[in-house]
Amino acid sequence: MVDAGAAMFLGEFQHTLDPKGRVILPSAFRELLREGLVMTVGLDNCLTVHPVADWQRVVSGLRDLRSTDRRERAFARMITSSAHPDEPDRQGRITIPARLRDYARLTKDVTVVGADSRVELWNSDAWAQYRDQAITDFANTDEPFNLGIF
Repeated sequence: MVDAGAAMFLGEFQHTLDPKGRVILPSAFRELLREGLVMTVGLDNCLTVHPVADWQRVVSGLRDLRSTDRRERAFARMITSSAHPDEPDRQGRITIPARLRDYARLTKDVTVVGADSRVELWNSDAWAQYRDQAITDFANTDEPFNLGIF
């Protein structure tokens, strides 16, 4: 269950990585990340950015994974060992470490995606390809997961 007061990130924004490996956050996201953030590897070769206040929920979920299961152990290890705490500077920029830029193939154009409780940072070409396929799949969905929203 998500806390009604939890951060909610929405939308898609185009930004550019600067020569120091920084990307500016959309103004709509800056206030929600003002107290700090934790960035780590995400699924589909993107990076995820969590408000520091929400990071404990992420870690709690990882602790629920079975350390005796090799895949679950590796998953938790990759999320936590790749984690990078940061906070936006006065211009709203965050620094993406080289190892995380490499993972997400971030070189210049970055798409910043609001994904409810987290932000995702994508290589813009990879995001466009993913989004195009996902919207086609969405348009052809017969049963929208029984969520009661349609």
